[in-house]
Amino acid sequence: MREILLSASILILIVCDSLAGDPVKIMPVGNSITAGEHYQFPALEERTGYRHVLYKMLIDSGINVDFVGSQKHGARSKNNNNNWYDWNCEAYPGWQIPAIANKVIIALKIYQPDILLIHVGTNGDDWDNKPVQVMDMLDAISNYSIENDHPMTVFLCKIINRFNGGHAPTTQFNNAVAESLAARTDDKIKIIFVDMENGAGLDYSDNPPNPNVNPPYEGGDMWGETYPGVVYDLFHPNDKGNTKIALKFYMALVKELTASAKIDKPQ
Repeated sequence: MREILLSASILILIVCDSLAGDPVKIMPVGNSITAGEHYQFPALEERTGYRHVLYKMLIDSGINVDFVGSQKHGARSKNNNNNWYDWNCEAYPGWQIPAIANKVIIALKIYQPDILLIHVGTNGDDWDNKPVQVMDMLDAISNYSIENDHPMTVFLCKIINRFNGGHAPTTQFNNAVAESLAARTDDKIKIIFVDMENGAGLDYSDNPPNPNVNPPYEGGDMWGETYPGVVYDLFHPNDKGNTKIALKFYMALVKELTASAKIDKPQ
C-alpha cells in the first residue's frame, strides 16, 4: 500500500474498547456511494463500492473482521471464493442524512458494531441543514454508547467533492462539519475526522479510461460519459476511485486499531 486514497460522502468509523480476539464488527453506512455502482462495466452485476476492496485489504492483512448491517448490496455466494466478501452494510441509495441516521440507530441495537463507516451528505440540496443533521447523527450514536456502555471510536470523514474544479457547497459543508466537531466536548464516542475531500487523491475529471485495461486503472476516478455504455455520471466512483477510498479507510483503520492494541503489531 503506497498511498492513501478515498471517496465522496461522510464516513464514520467506530471501534469498541474490548475486542479480545473477537472479530472487529464493521458497519459501512451511507447511500449509493457506499452501496456501490458498476453499471456492469466491468461485468459486475453486484454493487460493492469500496466495501469489497476494503474487506479484502483487512482480511489479507490478517485482521479478523465482520461486516454487519441489514442490507446486502453485492451479496454473492461463499462458494465463489475469488470474489466473495462480507457484503453486509447499512447503505441506502438516494437517502438523505436523517433517514439514514434513523436506520443506523436501529441497526446499532441489533448488530452492536465496533466500527461504523459513515459516508453521508451527498444527497439533497439542503446544504445549510446538513452539518446540523450530521451532528444530530453523532448525538444519537453517542447517546446509544452512553446508554449501553458501549465505547466507540468514530472516524468522521469529509465527503468527496465529486466535481472537477470543485463544488463550493460540498467544501462549505465539510468545513462546517469540521467547525462543529471542534466544539463537541461531551461525547462518549471518540471522533476522528478524516479528510476524504482532499486526502483521497481522487481524479474528478472525465478523463477517458484505458480500454485495454479491465478494470480501467487509467483515467478519472468517477463514472463519466467516456465510459462505454455508461450514462453520464460524475457522482459515483468507478472501481479505481473505490480502491482509493478503500485504501484511505484501510490506512486510517489500521493506524487506530494498532494504536489501541486491537490487532497484533508486526513482530
